[in-house]
Amino acid sequence: MDMIKEAIIEWLREILVGGIVSNLSGMFDSVNEKVGEISTQVGTTPQAWNVCCKGW
Repeated sequence: MDMIKEAIIEWLREILVGGIVSNLSGMFDSVNEKVGEISTQVGTTPQAWNVCCKGW
């Protein structure tokens, strides 16, 4: 009986760990994408920014 119980516990552990790792991986991918977008905006020179916004 203990062997069956241990096998079920191990199976649940693998499912939970796999799900958590998958969610964290997706979250880090999203954060990295946003950081890339922000760094592009921050790297814009004032002169380049003024060119795009003169129509205001």
